[in-house]
Amino acid sequence: MKMEQEIFSYHGDCLTNASIEPLLQKVMEVSEQQCFSGVVKKALRFVTAEILGNITSHACLKNGEHCPAFIRLSLTSDDTIRIETKNFISNDQKETLQNQLNTINSLSRHELKELQKTTLQENLDAEGSPRIGLIMIRRKSCKPILCSLESYDNEMSYVTLVVEISKNLQDDLRKEHTKRTPQINFDIEKERFEISGVSFPEDTENYYSEIENWINKHEPFLAELSNPVIKIDLDYFNSSSLKNIVRTVRDLLLTNPDKFTIEWYYDVDDEISHEEGKEMSEILHKKFIFIPKK
Repeated sequence: MKMEQEIFSYHGDCLTNASIEPLLQKVMEVSEQQCFSGVVKKALRFVTAEILGNITSHACLKNGEHCPAFIRLSLTSDDTIRIETKNFISNDQKETLQNQLNTINSLSRHELKELQKTTLQENLDAEGSPRIGLIMIRRKSCKPILCSLESYDNEMSYVTLVVEISKNLQDDLRKEHTKRTPQINFDIEKERFEISGVSFPEDTENYYSEIENWINKHEPFLAELSNPVIKIDLDYFNSSSLKNIVRTVRDLLLTNPDKFTIEWYYDVDDEISHEEGKEMSEILHKKFIFIPKK
């Protein structure tokens, strides 16, 4: 059984747009105290703001006013940040909410991305769409949104939503080079993603699987970058590494295809290295910037 440590809670008057910002400020103060990474702070702020915004915009009204709401943040023993909210919704919203969450939770990250585009296009002229918010929360948290519904009376039900964020999300991925493996410096804050040195690991698939897992976990944050650069500066790589390097670059590109720039460094006297870069560019259908080294 997972143990929980409460780090923040609010339970009181109905939420308004004016009351959201002070609550977010307190959540950010807690983030600083807990020394969360920059990526975790951004995810926590977004998810909390979106949930509170949805409660303000779509929660049930009684006698013309929103019913009291509840939010609780806790840390679990398996390094998960648990965001729990409770509020009332009208009974005629229950089935729609549950169906939306069932769909959203069943989709892959790529399917979620496409669903968000479609939903946004369909709701451009609408005042607001809780579905878009739920999709974005699911993408940011990278985990299913948990939901329970309890009937309160003939008009309202009590809904509990739980969103979980891994505390171990990091701003960067660093793997020091060895005689057989490359230097990996992936830095979200600096928007730089570097692979350099040599690559012929004893277990190539296992080595690069850690990198692919990092990309999958951080996809929502990579998608927000404005000018990310991939730098490939490899002196030597074997055939099994080539496949994994192409796959790694492809996965990075898929998160933000229009914004990534790829720099390929090659020795000025090594035409084969230059050609290998051109071939990779063709495989990925992405223009490379070729930079000669002396």
